[in-house]
Amino acid sequence: MLARVKLEKGCKSRGIKLSGALAAAGLIAAHSTKDLSDHQREKYAVVTLIDCRSILDPVLSSDYMGFYHSAILNTHDVSGGENLWDLAKRCYTAYSNAKNNNKHFTDMGDLNFLMCKAIENPGLTPSSSLRTAFISVFEDPVTDDTNEMHGEVGVEDYVGCSSVHGVGPSVAIFDTIRDGRLDCACVYPSPLHSRDQMQKLIDDMKKILVDGCANGESES
Repeated sequence: MLARVKLEKGCKSRGIKLSGALAAAGLIAAHSTKDLSDHQREKYAVVTLIDCRSILDPVLSSDYMGFYHSAILNTHDVSGGENLWDLAKRCYTAYSNAKNNNKHFTDMGDLNFLMCKAIENPGLTPSSSLRTAFISVFEDPVTDDTNEMHGEVGVEDYVGCSSVHGVGPSVAIFDTIRDGRLDCACVYPSPLHSRDQMQKLIDDMKKILVDGCANGESES
């Protein structure tokens, strides 16, 4: 819980959301897996999913059943030695600017068209992998305070996520605040990526976030 509080505090002090930090940690971890010098830059795409229930007419409650998400796609150039918070700020600012320009609505048709074309022509994606982005994150985490209820019916643990066959990111992060702790479910395409490969990526992301919080505190 303390780590989550530090992470949220670091985000709040920089005017960003948790999604920016998660995306940045993923990009840094991905770049570190390649044998590149620090000055070599790699381009990565980040998809941020937005729950549109509150901005529909009529407004829908947050627990209204169904999929009411839109998405914004941003690309970022990442080099070695990136600072977590600097990159998180870049990621969130790019996303926020796009959202303020209503890109989650105006670009919806274009994104759907490109997704369909990628499915029809896998060769349009890197190595015909059908990967259209490196990572997807949600604008806001889900808050789940129902663990006591689950315990009463004998449920010890569970994850909430969804996935589709075909086109998508290399890793999707489903973040939930559960019992005051940050709980992330990570979904990836198999056998395109192996469990060992993704486990290392997630472990590196966790270390980057923890170190970033510690360094952020010492700088403040």
